[in-house]
This record gives sequence, C-alpha cells and structure tokens, in this order.
Amino acid sequence: MSESPFELPGAVLLAGADAAIEADRIRAGEPWAGCEIAGLQFYDYEREGLDGDPVRPRAGDRLVLVRAPDNEHDPRAVEVWWRNDIRLGHLPRGVAREVAPHMDAGAPLRAYVSDPGTGEAWSARALLVGPAVGDLHAKWIAHATAQALDEWKWGERLAEMRREGDSRARGARFEKQLSLARAARLAQAVNTFVAKMPPEPIDEALLPPVGACVEIFAIEKAVGCSRSTAKRLA
Repeated sequence: MSESPFELPGAVLLAGADAAIEADRIRAGEPWAGCEIAGLQFYDYEREGLDGDPVRPRAGDRLVLVRAPDNEHDPRAVEVWWRNDIRLGHLPRGVAREVAPHMDAGAPLRAYVSDPGTGEAWSARALLVGPAVGDLHAKWIAHATAQALDEWKWGERLAEMRREGDSRARGARFEKQLSLARAARLAQAVNTFVAKMPPEPIDEALLPPVGACVEIFAIEKAVGCSRSTAKRLA
C-alpha cells in the first residue's frame, strides 16, 4: 500500500539535499503533495548507466517536470526527468489532470525525489511543491480530514457498542444471579415443607385422600412461604 500523500518524508528535507530549500516554505504553508512516479518500467529508471550502475536517483534530488501535451495517450501528461537528461517516468494520470492546467497557466511547480524506490514499477515517489499543486493539496487535505473524522466516529461507535455489550453482559449476569436466588429460595421452601411432614411410617389418616384438593393457603401456612412460592410448590 502506498504511503499517505501527507506523510512528508523528513529525510528529503535534510541539509545537503536539493529539497532542503523547501523546508521553510512548506512550514510557512506552501502547498505540497506526494505521489508515485508512474511508468518507471518504460523509461530510464533502473537501466544501466555509463558507470555500469543502475539508474536510480537519491532521496532529495531535484526533478524536472515537463508538460507533454502531444502525448498520444494523455494530453495532460507531465514527464518526470532527473539530471535533465534522464527520463524516469511521468506523474500519475490523476495527479497530472490536477496540475497540468495550472502549469499551462504558468503556476510554479517544483519536484524532488522523496523515495528512490526499489527498482520495481511504482516504487519511486516524488515530492511536489508550489502553487500548481494547491488544488490537489486542498482536496487531499479534505479527504484526509473526512477520513480521520470517519475513523473517529467509528471509534466512538465501537466504544459505545462495547459499553452496551458490557451493560448487556451485566444484565445477563444479574438475571442469572436472580434466577439462582429464586431457585435457592424454592429449594429452601421445599426442604422446610418436607421437614414438617410426619415421620415414617406415615399415618394415612393424616394425609388427604387421593384426588382431594388442597388449598394453597394450607401449603402457605405449613411452609411459611409466600402465595407464589406455595403455588410453585403445589
């Protein structure tokens, strides 16, 4: 996954790098954005140079952006050059669509290597600075703000769901405890009722005849329990 366009690579702005000149300007509020360099595999990137080493720029190196309105695939194409004579690739189509009209109108746009890449396609990145990237910067700021707000809202919702879950769990535990307490009281009532029964051998004269009705209050009185408990005992 690509890094965020607003994760400004600090190493690029270190003293000694071409991009260091932009540090104070960016802190002062000049628009900037980061993007991949497209088309690396089609141009001079990673090809063998005169010294035998693969062509790969260093972080912080200055880049040159060249409008290519005659490009047959995209009239808003913006080529990316290094050391003036080495074409690395071009800006992604979506980025070029935003900055090309401003470049055509004369708005300044400077570029630097923010990540030299790994030699693979889409691995190198550029840092764009200047008024021509103002609209893109504003859109990305709005997107990043909306994304952060959405993440905050989801975080709050998840926290609320966890609180609700804890509340339901506490309620379930309370119901279980209440059920156990009711069962314990009923067991105690049964034990009391049984304790008051005549010892064996039972005198059948003391028992109601089979099929006879026994009033609830008789059980209630014998056991010393509530009417509802007497019903449950019955």
